[in-house]
Amino acid sequence: MKLFTRYNRIIMLMAVLIFLISGIAYYFLLDYILLQEIDEVLSHKKTRMETFVRITGSLPVPDRLGEVQVSYTPVPTAIKELHSFATLYDSIENRAAQFRKFVFTLPVKNELYQVTLTRPLAGTHNLLTTLIFVTLATILTILLISVLINRIILRKLWEPFYATIAAMRSYKLGKVKEVQLPETNINEFQFLNENLEDTIHKAEEEYQSLKEFTENASHELQTPLAVIRSKLDLLIQKEDLSEMQSEELREIYGSVKKMSQLSRSLLLMTKIGNQQFNKVSQIDLKEKIEEKLKQFQELWNNSQLQVRCELEETLIPANENLVDILLNNLLSNASRHNIKGGSIDIHLQERQLSVSNTGFLKPLDPKRIFRRFYKEEAHSHHNGLGLSIVKQICEQSNIQIAYLYENGRHIFQLKWQESNGVD
Repeated sequence: MKLFTRYNRIIMLMAVLIFLISGIAYYFLLDYILLQEIDEVLSHKKTRMETFVRITGSLPVPDRLGEVQVSYTPVPTAIKELHSFATLYDSIENRAAQFRKFVFTLPVKNELYQVTLTRPLAGTHNLLTTLIFVTLATILTILLISVLINRIILRKLWEPFYATIAAMRSYKLGKVKEVQLPETNINEFQFLNENLEDTIHKAEEEYQSLKEFTENASHELQTPLAVIRSKLDLLIQKEDLSEMQSEELREIYGSVKKMSQLSRSLLLMTKIGNQQFNKVSQIDLKEKIEEKLKQFQELWNNSQLQVRCELEETLIPANENLVDILLNNLLSNASRHNIKGGSIDIHLQERQLSVSNTGFLKPLDPKRIFRRFYKEEAHSHHNGLGLSIVKQICEQSNIQIAYLYENGRHIFQLKWQESNGVD
């Protein structure tokens, strides 16, 4: 879940809770205030009636059409004043309605009368409802506008963070292109960028040291390995060797050959990472593949592999040496990891190449297949760098590569875009 989403959910939840609590509290507060206002009106009515009786010596004539309705009832003794609610028939509205009732005793010429003042609450309820609706609508509007403004402001404030993430996403260790982190005046994001720049700098230094070590070690190993192979060639050619000695020498020779291949592969990967193959041109890929078909034909015949090709004219903007290595590794991989009597299909279309082969009756691990030293079989005599080199070449050449397993076939698909301004 995004931080924005979680934050907005919390804000909305808090806003809803505040809205409900404030609405309920505001309703009871207004209801209490309006009720006190009605009671004050009834008390004021009582004061006026007492003044009228004192001056005239008689009860005022009830006003049936007034807001406050009055009724008199003779009583023998005085009663306690009481404010209460009552549901009565409203002759004007012609229906039952709720009233606020005020009962008190009023003496007139040595007689006691129970005076009942009633005032309908319908108007008060309507006023209360209107006030509540207007007030809560205003609060809700303010809350929604606050959330919207808050969302816009937060998105603006977090722009440097997402710009930093985008810059880091495009960053690749060992690439010449320098990461440009956005400038910001927010202290937290400045702290983040400073630490990222420091981390990138240290990672680049470590990576360069590792690449230099790999390149130097691979290069320095070539000479002693060549000497060892030369000496082994001379030993193997001697006629006085026993069968056991010959077998042991062949095993040593095979191990030395494997070390030599590993050294060359590591040296090649270092050169690719160092951008030493930077000359790019438009290459006729169909012509290149046809050359490889001739080179691999003898190997395929010996392995009884059937090769089917569908080649269309297409160009690829890349380094010629890297394309040559790319094709060699793809075709070698399809040949080595095949079965006797199997097949290899090569399909070349506009800006797309597909190489598929029979082989293991289960898919390879797509998450690990392009990693260095990845082997499907733990005891394989191959160094596991072929597909890693393919992946590295594709990344440098802006080629998208994907592995699929369909209908018992292992498929490698390569796609690329046209490029203008190529040498």
